[in-house]
Amino acid sequence: MRRLVVFVLSIVLTLLIAGAIGQMMVTDLGVLLITWNGWVLETTFWAGLGLILGIIVVVLALVWLFRRLAFFRLVRSFKQRRQHKIAKKETQAAIEHWLAGHEDDAIKSLQRVAQAGGSERLPQAVSLALGLTHSDWPERFSTFTASDPELKNFALMLQAERYWQTNQHEAFLVLLADHPEITQVPWLRERYWQALLLGGQGRQLITRVNEAINIQPDERQRWLVQAVEGAFKAVWGKAEEGANVLRLLSRAQKNLPEVIAAEVRYLISVNANEAAFKRLKQLLQMPAQVEHCDLLLNVAIDNKQKLEFMQKIQPQKPGLVYCRTMGLLNIQLQIWGNARSWLEQGWQLGDRESGLRLAELLQQRNMHAESAELYKSIAQGQNQMSLG
Repeated sequence: MRRLVVFVLSIVLTLLIAGAIGQMMVTDLGVLLITWNGWVLETTFWAGLGLILGIIVVVLALVWLFRRLAFFRLVRSFKQRRQHKIAKKETQAAIEHWLAGHEDDAIKSLQRVAQAGGSERLPQAVSLALGLTHSDWPERFSTFTASDPELKNFALMLQAERYWQTNQHEAFLVLLADHPEITQVPWLRERYWQALLLGGQGRQLITRVNEAINIQPDERQRWLVQAVEGAFKAVWGKAEEGANVLRLLSRAQKNLPEVIAAEVRYLISVNANEAAFKRLKQLLQMPAQVEHCDLLLNVAIDNKQKLEFMQKIQPQKPGLVYCRTMGLLNIQLQIWGNARSWLEQGWQLGDRESGLRLAELLQQRNMHAESAELYKSIAQGQNQMSLG
């Protein structure tokens, strides 16, 4: 009943107000004048008021319509999808930069991932890496590569690392042979090269080192020397096989001191002593390479030739290897005085081997007291002594 009374009173009041306004509109139309930038709009007050109210109603209707169509939600959803796409792309870029050893670029990409609101890719990749040593790794690996094929190389890199940590070198090499693209990862590349060395694949390693990109010259040379030494070691005693190793090298690489030394050892192993002596002379005549002279002791040629050549290249301040080699050559030629003199110099320079050979020489020459004194000094680690 109360609601009905309120409803009736509201209708009556509305009618009274409408009647009053209608009377005012009839008796006094009023004037509404609007000017803007040289334009003049003149109308009755009530018509202008109706126009303003109509515009307000239209604006409110448009706002209601936009909300009804979820326009702003569509815009927000579009922006979120765009940010998610950016985060996903930058996550992949960050991982690729990290694999390539470009840590600064990886950090920048991760910052862009954070600015874009993050990506589910990153925690998934981190989770896979943390599960490297878990027993369910095969399942993790399969699930990850199936759900995100674009990051398969990242998963393969972790698989290679798992093989390396568990000393499965053969499986490691097979994996990298099937997926050569991941061998470009700097730290994984070094492990790949080390696995080739351990597997006796020196010639293949020479090719890989020469083809490698983004590597410092000194680092390339260090690996090249190891590869050549491994390749020659694999063919020791096999005549004509050494030529296959040398074919993989440029002229400059063939003349590297360490490469020549490895070649000389191979030539000695196949009894190519004249060729070994020729190459060794080239090596010893290079600046600061006289310390390789101990290789002469293994070359089966006339000891007089060796001694004459050693005398020609004698440095102003002979090192311990030179002194020891000269002493041993003089022993082989039975030139006892010179042998003793050179071995004494080597012992004074701290060469224990020279001291032992000198003690043996003294003992053979029936100088037992001096020999015993020298053995005692060697045992005590003292190399400052006088032999009378």
